[in-house]
Amino acid sequence: MSEDHTRAPAPGADEPVAVVGIACRFPGADGPAAFWRLLVSGGEAIGPGSGLREGRRPGGYLADVDRFDAEFFGMPAREAAAADPQQRLLLELCWHALEDARTTPVTLSAGPTGVYVGAGSDEYAFLSRAADAPPSTYTMTGTGRAFLANRLSHFFGFTGPSLVVDTGQSSSLAALHQAVQGLRRGECSTAIVAGVQLNLTAEGDEVVEALGALSPSGRCHTFDARADGIVRGEGAGVLVLKPLSRAVADGDRIYCTVLGGAMNSDGARTGLTAPSEAAQREVLSAACRQAGVSPADVSYVELHGTGTALGDPVEAAALGGALGRGRPSDGPLLVGSVKTNIGHLEAAAGIAGVIKTALALFHRELPPSLNYQQPNPAIDMSALRLRVCDGRRAWPERRTPRVAGVSSFGLGGTNCHVVLGEAPPLAVAGAREPASQVSVVPVVVSGRTEAAMRQQARNLADALDAAGRPAALADLGLTSATTRTAFDRRAAVVASGTDQLLTRLRALADGSGADGENGIVQGARGSGLTAFLFPGQGMQRPGMGERLHKEFGVFARAFDDACAALEPALGASLADAMWGRQDLVDKLNYAQPALFALEVGLYRLLESFGMVPDLLVGHSQGEITAAHVTGVFSLEDAAALVAHRGRLINTLPPGGAMIAVQAEEDEVRRAVAREPGLVGIAAVNSPRSLVVSGEEQATNRVAAHFEALGRRIRRLRIAVAGHSPLMAPIQDELRAVAEGLSRNPPSGPVIVSTVTGSPAPAGHFATPDYWAHHVCATVRFGPALGTAHELGARFFVELGPGRGLSTMAAETVDHGVERFTAPMATEDETGGVAESVAAAHVFGAPVRWPAVFGRHARPVDLPLYPFQRGRHWLDTTEEVAAPQAASAAVQWSRDPFDLVVTCTLQALGLGPEADLDVSRSFSDLGMDSRMAVALRTTLARITGRPLPTTLLFDRPTPASLIEAFESDAPL
Repeated sequence: MSEDHTRAPAPGADEPVAVVGIACRFPGADGPAAFWRLLVSGGEAIGPGSGLREGRRPGGYLADVDRFDAEFFGMPAREAAAADPQQRLLLELCWHALEDARTTPVTLSAGPTGVYVGAGSDEYAFLSRAADAPPSTYTMTGTGRAFLANRLSHFFGFTGPSLVVDTGQSSSLAALHQAVQGLRRGECSTAIVAGVQLNLTAEGDEVVEALGALSPSGRCHTFDARADGIVRGEGAGVLVLKPLSRAVADGDRIYCTVLGGAMNSDGARTGLTAPSEAAQREVLSAACRQAGVSPADVSYVELHGTGTALGDPVEAAALGGALGRGRPSDGPLLVGSVKTNIGHLEAAAGIAGVIKTALALFHRELPPSLNYQQPNPAIDMSALRLRVCDGRRAWPERRTPRVAGVSSFGLGGTNCHVVLGEAPPLAVAGAREPASQVSVVPVVVSGRTEAAMRQQARNLADALDAAGRPAALADLGLTSATTRTAFDRRAAVVASGTDQLLTRLRALADGSGADGENGIVQGARGSGLTAFLFPGQGMQRPGMGERLHKEFGVFARAFDDACAALEPALGASLADAMWGRQDLVDKLNYAQPALFALEVGLYRLLESFGMVPDLLVGHSQGEITAAHVTGVFSLEDAAALVAHRGRLINTLPPGGAMIAVQAEEDEVRRAVAREPGLVGIAAVNSPRSLVVSGEEQATNRVAAHFEALGRRIRRLRIAVAGHSPLMAPIQDELRAVAEGLSRNPPSGPVIVSTVTGSPAPAGHFATPDYWAHHVCATVRFGPALGTAHELGARFFVELGPGRGLSTMAAETVDHGVERFTAPMATEDETGGVAESVAAAHVFGAPVRWPAVFGRHARPVDLPLYPFQRGRHWLDTTEEVAAPQAASAAVQWSRDPFDLVVTCTLQALGLGPEADLDVSRSFSDLGMDSRMAVALRTTLARITGRPLPTTLLFDRPTPASLIEAFESDAPL
């Protein structure tokens, strides 16, 4: 039987559901932290309408509902303007809720995610009809209520149930109840629950007023004697839910749990819009039964609490009858209503109440319910054992976990109540890693655009500045790298302390921090393969690797193992030679083993961080390291080859020299031909950087020839003439050493041979002749780099002290799209490793972040994504096609760039002043199939050229289309 990927494992009919993420925009509060501050301070966000709602009655209004980051969500301007702002609000809040839950859409794609939206308003569609706007391609998807949920599922790739619940004012609480059932039935493994309400028209106010429910005083007086009706509010909230057992196993931050709930209807017991005490009492009791709690367990209820003369007494009587009576007189049930703070959010009222209560459970504190002075005379609070929580107070601890209820009742009689519980104390899963804290860490930011990336850096700096006790750097780094989507525009800041991090974040934010300077790595995400470069002798320095040995256990173990394999042949401690006597590391018999041990340790360290290369290029002896890490030689055999190679070279008589010259290979070859048998080309490092090597006087003469031509020369601090004819006497003995070693074909990364400059056949590196010839052969490092580049290498990492190979690589293959990094470029080795990890991330190479930061690091709160909003409203859909098309026609004879850009902007519904990144794909720019047809038709008409229906498939970016028109080639 095939596996059913449409269902998640059912967690059990009664398992609690964890609330692990919250996002909201309510009057006076953008986000849960701001909402909590509003609540505990007793804030009342009711005021007169302004802007789009100028002249409207007092209510709870959101600002800037006409603004939206359309580019982020891939919506062309016309589609964004046609879309109900409730859709747009939910898109942004859903993204923020996932960030608050410390997860990403990609992570959730592992199982079905359900979307449950409570909504009941279509006022944007009403505005569109009132403006006589003709229907368009986007009308149905923009204003159809089902698309409030379907749009979320489509954009985020959620494959679970996707539905909109409309039960009137109880819609969003009913959506939560449905989501809990969906999780328990296994219909989804994660659920997104949302409620949304925007009051865009004055007609909506008039409808409520005609019903007699609108407060003339403009304030909500829940359970108070002054109760005179509702105050309308608007807003939206989004929750991320998952089964409690999985949330605990995943180490999630849990705001609260949903223990259970119930729904029913008034039926015909009262008038259509009149509340039923009996029905409300029944739903309260049923919810407690389903949640497995007794009435006495419930210590707080978030009321429906509309502040109406009819509704409040009915709700109080039902609540007292179901949960209040039987309590001691000094222990009444505390109640409150968020409607006193932000108004009645109608379809979103339930989600607002849940978020308030979830935050109260999380903080173990009850915020005040406002505007309560004297009980409604129709409510006997004492007899019902109810008390309005009219002041801020701690939520007392009890012998059992804190439990609260949330009620929401629809005008048409659909009643809903859910029972929430505090999160259980979480056991730490596994012991913390005993290793020391990471001293230097990368903190990453990214954005769809450059502006968003810089704003992200600014927001993070501001948040750290405002925090009394900033989080540990490792926690910040882990959170930034693992709980946020990495967009194409990326940056990473490497820092060893909070002050340094702040300084560098602000430099990144204001544009003064260049890529590769002062711990800042930034750029557009690249694509291509990763190549590791292993240097040979001449790159060593005293003290190299000592800091890495102290900081990273993986490096220390690999380095120590290599030293243990080398030292029997050396007869001395390699670490002492490297980190003790400063003059030893340059001696030949120590330099080559020291570099080998260092390179092996660095390779294993980066490998543990997930930085696995596709290609390897070894310079001189560095090729032995490449052979070892690909399995050609075991560690012991590779160490033996390195040690014997160094020993044999050291037996050669003195009198050799190696000199770097600025010249091309052909002219150097002609020069060394004048010194037959004495001088050879030791290395071709880049097209105009070569090394000559041989007998000292002859080599000096070759170098002097080029110096006389005004070329740069540099004598290498190596006392022997490596890779020259002078190495011939040791070839036979070196071959014999290699014959005594176990050799295997390489596996894993491809080694590009620096003897041939190309990938060698599988068995090539396993032949003794190769390693005998290797010591005399020219190191064709530049050609090998060129081959690696041709094979697709775009990210180059130098595994050794200094940045000599990186410089050569940049001279050979730098076409502006490559990235080079050298972890040990300076003596700040830990900072260098962190910068190389950052460079890998910015390039787009995979990184195993938990290994970078250690198991001691824990997620913390970070600023949410800074959407770059623009105005999108009914009055922004005016056509710009005619003037743009005319402009394109004028430009066609002169500039294909203007033609393609102008016509693309027209197809996307953008004005001529908009910026267009021609390197991005048409789909990333928000172009759908209808727009693609329109663009092709316009281009064909203006140019008079027949264009294939596959035009944008064959030319997927504006840049490639411009190139095609410039070449005048067939399309």
